[in-house]
Amino acid sequence: MSLKGKRIIGGIGGVFVLIILFIFIMTWCYPYSPFSVKKNYAFQPYKVLHNGKTFREIFKDFKGSYENDLKDDLNNKVPNLTIDRTQYVLPIFEQDWLVSKNSISIDKMKLDTMLFEVKQVRGILLSLLVQVDYTSEQRGYLVNNIKDLLLLEEDITYLKNGSYLSRNELNRRLRNLAAEFTKNFDSFVTFYERSH
Repeated sequence: MSLKGKRIIGGIGGVFVLIILFIFIMTWCYPYSPFSVKKNYAFQPYKVLHNGKTFREIFKDFKGSYENDLKDDLNNKVPNLTIDRTQYVLPIFEQDWLVSKNSISIDKMKLDTMLFEVKQVRGILLSLLVQVDYTSEQRGYLVNNIKDLLLLEEDITYLKNGSYLSRNELNRRLRNLAAEFTKNFDSFVTFYERSH
């Protein structure tokens, strides 16, 4: 093989190595980019302590109390709609990336599912607003919950469409999103406790 042929093969090999290196760097630095091979981000949930309890413990305590309320409500001739509809609201707060202790892979499909579920819950809360005769205080809590869900939708949509978010920015935004879910849960619990 001539020297010219070796240079051409070396040049092609160099370009090939540069392309692979570029794809590796894009996959690592910008997990959701179009150049990324694996379009997901491994999110490590953090402990959110509130009065010495993690979010998982707080959620579990509320869910246990709620299940007792639900059993008691089954004996009523006319079910309490707030208690009944809460069973459809709780799953958005029980997502694995919020309650797990392990690293969770978050891809665009997971974000789509999350967005869909938040929209469904917002619809449920809007139907409660129309169907149940709440006091003005209870209605105010419910309206605040609906507004908070709209903000969650915006944050999830931004993450879903953020093809060039860096790892650091993704981590920060996912931590903020987890904090927003926690805040929304606290707000929903306040509404629930005041309205059933």
